Amino acid sequence: MQKSLSYLDYQVQKDYEALVKSKADLKKQSPSYSIVQYLYMRSFFPKEKISEKAQKAVSYYKERLPLSWTGQNKYMQAMMALTLNRQGNATVAKNILTSLLQTSVYSEEMGRYHKAASRSWWWYESPLERQALLIEAFTEINKDIKTADELRTWLLKNKQTNRWETTKATAEACYALLLQGTDWLKSAPVFTIKMGTETFSSATSKTEAGTGYFKQTIDGKDVKAEMGNINIKIENPTGGGTIGSSWGAVYWQYFEHGQSDRLSHSPAVAEEIVCTTKYRSRTGAGSSYRRSRYKNR
Repeated sequence: MQKSLSYLDYQVQKDYEALVKSKADLKKQSPSYSIVQYLYMRSFFPKEKISEKAQKAVSYYKERLPLSWTGQNKYMQAMMALTLNRQGNATVAKNILTSLLQTSVYSEEMGRYHKAASRSWWWYESPLERQALLIEAFTEINKDIKTADELRTWLLKNKQTNRWETTKATAEACYALLLQGTDWLKSAPVFTIKMGTETFSSATSKTEAGTGYFKQTIDGKDVKAEMGNINIKIENPTGGGTIGSSWGAVYWQYFEHGQSDRLSHSPAVAEEIVCTTKYRSRTGAGSSYRRSRYKNR
């Protein structure tokens, strides 16, 4: 590990020397994404010494960190807040979190997230990794479990309709959900669903371990119009803890005979498709053509 740290120290030293060589105004420089990530990484190893040649460069970037956070994106701001807090600058770290909270939006269904945050294939604009780091920041710096849970709700809601795009994003999301905020897995809420005169409860149904998922099927002959009136009640969890986010759905499923399908008479749909295919024989003796007809039935 020491060799890896020494190599990264050297890269930061080279970056600083390039600034000096180009005669850049050192009082106006903002640390790059890689430099911010380096300082964040270094905050995990406070006892590991920085190489002597790189100390001046590292000190310079540390000084610029609390002076340039307003120009960074949300991901970098969360990373800078954690770094500054671990370096003892809790005041600026809390100011960053205040800004992150004020620029976020919240809804009961979607949770808390940053609507205007950019998204691209660059690592520093990954929405999942950004959200996971925000959860870590609010938990570690402010001990703000309420905001952390709101941010976690967005992660779960995102998973409903999206895939977590990379293994790194998946690992970060799982870390944020399982190790930060309220322990939702400890709660065992009881759901009671009333459809007309029929009542279903998770207490009397077989539920999936961990998620509490359960499913009820009603035969078509037993479905009544009054079942369109649905009431859902969530009672206090029997296992203690706080009730997290919950989702459910009601849908009508039926089967249709394939023979009952009818040909569309739209002009855009042809009743017969004629396809001409050109192919060459294996011997290479010229090309032949084959005409096929496909009827739309």
